Amino acid sequence: MKDKRPVPATEKKTKYDLACLGIAVVDVFGKPIDKFPEKGTTVYFDGMEIHTGGCALNTGIDAAKIGMDVAVLGAVGNDFFGNVLMDTLRDNGVDTKGVVRKPQSTGFSFVMVPPDGSRRIYHTRGANSSYCLADVEMDIVRDSKILHVAGASLLPAIDGKPTADLLKKCQSEGILTSMDPVYQEGISECILPCLEHLDIFLPNNDESKHITGLKIPSEQLRFYLDHGVKIAGIKMGEKGVLVSDGTEVIKLGIYSVESADTCGAGDAFISGFLFGKTRGWNIEDCAKFATAVAAFCVQSVGTTTGIPKSEKIRIFMNDNKLTQPDCPIPVS
Repeated sequence: MKDKRPVPATEKKTKYDLACLGIAVVDVFGKPIDKFPEKGTTVYFDGMEIHTGGCALNTGIDAAKIGMDVAVLGAVGNDFFGNVLMDTLRDNGVDTKGVVRKPQSTGFSFVMVPPDGSRRIYHTRGANSSYCLADVEMDIVRDSKILHVAGASLLPAIDGKPTADLLKKCQSEGILTSMDPVYQEGISECILPCLEHLDIFLPNNDESKHITGLKIPSEQLRFYLDHGVKIAGIKMGEKGVLVSDGTEVIKLGIYSVESADTCGAGDAFISGFLFGKTRGWNIEDCAKFATAVAAFCVQSVGTTTGIPKSEKIRIFMNDNKLTQPDCPIPVS
């Protein structure tokens, strides 16, 4: 009798290792800015930098730089900043056939950086606000080993049940599913319906507080596993990471490196973890590699600037040791 079970994603013959679906943003940094001008007046600052951002772009570009075949799915405006994002994706070897152009402006953040680094941000969702299931290029999704939803809770036209339905469909077709949220008021309403359809869920500790109502990382981890997530992890910044597949619990520290900018470190971690999954690694090896990718990210200014090829990351791992993890007692 023919086996009708879905083929595991790591064994599928596909065009793409990874399809990143989610938010696309241009980040404009002005510094130093430590006060708002009075109405009708001008305050001058020293410099401005333009960077691509948004979880889908960050994770997609990181994954492509490591060595994965990647497509990004999302929405940008039919404007100058939309062109910037599209060119950046293509320049980094990312397939953009799944990116739709919308009449709204491209998602945009103006980041005001004071001398002490504590940023103030003005943000408009722009084209991200109207991206919906009808915009999803399913041929790309079906031709991918993993679908990663990046920036959940900031995609109002697809968040919640539409995303859950998409994830469920992917799992039924043997596609691994992954998600990374962004904190937004009411985030639990967006995330909870999706958990039972997720193979991989790697939020951070702060996001998990709002999703689960729990503060302790090990309790958050147990919550996700109990709600159907196959592999759950809690990213805890300098305290390390806690990951479990329900059978074993892995606690890891970090690689001690000099940090220039922590923006994008979470996205870098996820790209590394998904890289390992497409190669059939166990969760510990995936998490170690992911931690190393994040270490490269924080050493450079910009969300994707410092990410090298996988070979250089492996050399770094051989030459450096992880710190001892600073985690609460794990789930049993």
